[in-house]
Amino acid sequence: MNEAAAVVGTSVDTRRALLDATRRLGHIGGMRAAASPAAVAIAYDHVAQSLDKWLRLAERRREEAAGSHSDRARWDRLINAVTRPRRPSDTSYEGLVLQVSSARELLRALISTEPPSLPIAEVARRIDQQIAAGIYAPGTSLSMRSIADVLCVPVDSVSLALSDLARSGTIEAEGTGRFRIPHPDGESRARQLANWLSELVAAGVYPAGSALPRRRELARVLVTSQEPLSEALCLLVEDGTLECDPQRRPIVRALKVPGHTTTGPLPRLTEPAHDVNPASIRETVRTVHAWWTSRLAPHPSRVDRCIDQLCATAHHLEIRARSAAGAPAAEELRSVIARMKVTAAAVRQAAGENRLWRTACLATAVRDVLAIVERLEGYAEGSAA
Repeated sequence: MNEAAAVVGTSVDTRRALLDATRRLGHIGGMRAAASPAAVAIAYDHVAQSLDKWLRLAERRREEAAGSHSDRARWDRLINAVTRPRRPSDTSYEGLVLQVSSARELLRALISTEPPSLPIAEVARRIDQQIAAGIYAPGTSLSMRSIADVLCVPVDSVSLALSDLARSGTIEAEGTGRFRIPHPDGESRARQLANWLSELVAAGVYPAGSALPRRRELARVLVTSQEPLSEALCLLVEDGTLECDPQRRPIVRALKVPGHTTTGPLPRLTEPAHDVNPASIRETVRTVHAWWTSRLAPHPSRVDRCIDQLCATAHHLEIRARSAAGAPAAEELRSVIARMKVTAAAVRQAAGENRLWRTACLATAVRDVLAIVERLEGYAEGSAA
């Protein structure tokens, strides 16, 4: 038998023994163990005996994990969790149940890391190579399951590797527990939002002296969460674009705001249809929002088709809106149409993650205009009747 075959054979035997130990642990900690303090103490002894040689293996794995901070922390946590209480008073039945659960978790970790599994440091290195090769675009949210399938490793290994890469600054960790590829220029999400708000202000979507929408509504319009939006508003207050008093919504200052202003007519991408199918529009809006909120990376041609449809719809809705200009809520309609036009003109100039985000903003604006136009047309029809 050659050396490689011997290693495989040893690994198979070890896995079988670990699985057997895991099954035996499943019979410890039942109601029989709760019969008396003596039964609880005996059950603790059984757990300790089951883990005796496996703790040594876990300690060896911890030493081998020196190249991965997250992996070493994992083994520290698992080993500390199964350390038997030092005082007899600590050996409660509730503690026994936790001890058994921790022991099973340790054994499962040993099974998943048994050769020929890849070390966490190697998993991180391979992911780093894929990032350097440009497989993941800036701003892309990384799917642990997809990476695990490509590298043929457990999802837990990918999670630990991504934590190491986030610790080194290669990727960014989000508050949701997901990881994303940072932008090469280091522009933060808050700065992106601040720049786009500046463009909307400069284009007259939010005129000087007007109050911005409430924060929840603004987050909806910009298709973002409130945390980076709050940071963006602070940035705009600092640069003088906004003024903000306690307990009041931010006010646009009467200052010329530098930015790209695009208030002209929408680009005529395709001849719009004579009528717009609201169901089709709303389905496109849902699709684009799903792409953005999930940070998916659809093929550019699919994004282009959605942009074409949204811009053509926007053109059509702008024409329909003129006949409703004298109806109630005309000022609301003017503001939303201005937002729709500016976004439609800007979406073509965006790239990467920004392009998908601007498309989601355009989808929101188109849906908002459609809702207002339908409401005003219904009001006009009711008045005529």
